[in-house]
Amino acid sequence: MYQIVLNITKIRGLGHMGKLTFDRLKKTLCMFTLVFFVMSFTAVSVSAESNDASKWNQEKKTWDKEKKTWDKEKNTWSNEKKKWDTEKKQWSKKKRGNEYNIWLNKYNSWLYNYYMWLSKYNKWESNHRKWETNYNKWRNNH
Repeated sequence: MYQIVLNITKIRGLGHMGKLTFDRLKKTLCMFTLVFFVMSFTAVSVSAESNDASKWNQEKKTWDKEKKTWDKEKNTWSNEKKKWDTEKKQWSKKKRGNEYNIWLNKYNSWLYNYYMWLSKYNKWESNHRKWETNYNKWRNNH
């Protein structure tokens, strides 16, 4: 390509000055190309980071919403547990009779459901802690 440019400058009669002008123009175009190339990479990395931030922020909203729901359920279950524990203390003095057996069956049924819910809650809480750890690592890096 260089020889073609040299031949063009000779044909046009530009000589040595024309060649210098052309070299400057060529260098300027190369610089603009390089600057454009670097800017495009910068733009891509910034947009990738903002997409990453958007993903994390969306996940955070979802986890926060779920946490509120789980906390409400936890409060409900805790209040019910207190009521059942109070009743259990009352029944501890008279553990005989049909009424006690009916109450005990209801209590055991409720206790089974409570432990099933508690198992699900603990599993969710564990997953939430893992996610929160990853989220905090990401936040500290950005």
